[in-house]
Amino acid sequence: MTGSYIAIIAFFLFTIFASSRLGLNMNRSISFAAVRSVVQMFIMGLVLEYIFRLENVWHVTYFAAFMSFFAAYTAKGRSRTEGGHIVRGFLSIYLPSMLGLLPVILSGAVPVQMNAVLPVAGMVVGNCMNAHSISVDRLRAECKANIPTIQGMLALGLNMDVAAKDSVVAAVRAGVTPVLNNIASLGVVLLPGLAAGLLMAGVSPMKAIVYQLVVMYMIFAVNILTSYLACRMFRNDMVMAAATGDHE
Repeated sequence: MTGSYIAIIAFFLFTIFASSRLGLNMNRSISFAAVRSVVQMFIMGLVLEYIFRLENVWHVTYFAAFMSFFAAYTAKGRSRTEGGHIVRGFLSIYLPSMLGLLPVILSGAVPVQMNAVLPVAGMVVGNCMNAHSISVDRLRAECKANIPTIQGMLALGLNMDVAAKDSVVAAVRAGVTPVLNNIASLGVVLLPGLAAGLLMAGVSPMKAIVYQLVVMYMIFAVNILTSYLACRMFRNDMVMAAATGDHE
């Protein structure tokens, strides 16, 4: 464990040094994120000691709800949406996450135990949060760039679905591209955490690979749904912001 602590401190000090040396002006953000991550991880470790003793895996539904709310709050800061939009962010993260988890749990595609299901839920919610942030941010940029076209279509009597379709499609595509790249590089460039963890735990390589493929394709599916729901929920707001010049 001592070596692990030394490695953590060394990497942290390097990021601070690099930030200062390169003039990134991120020392405060890095320090805050580092302290926050350490505190959250140790608290999570204590909580998991209790959670993993639960026999009913359906407890994951409300644990995932908490994670999704926190993810929506975090995504709000990244995508610069208003505080009142957290509910929409929560729905666009939580609903796809549950729709992805349910068939995986019911089919037994991963072990139906809390110590297996909850980490998978965390992976799904985390990826949905990233998809939400990327797609909403891209939607803002697309609406800003295409606002004359969108306004022209609306003036001709077309509805918002048609007028903003290209912007929504571009935003959804941006939201799912990172996961698509991960899938394309699986096994050659990328050996994700689930497979690596299972291999370290002594699970056979083929079984670890199958579990990882199930999770990756589930994440891909829910990312598409999250990106689409987020764009539909925030589309009108982004068009209005672009039309009034309120882009920040």
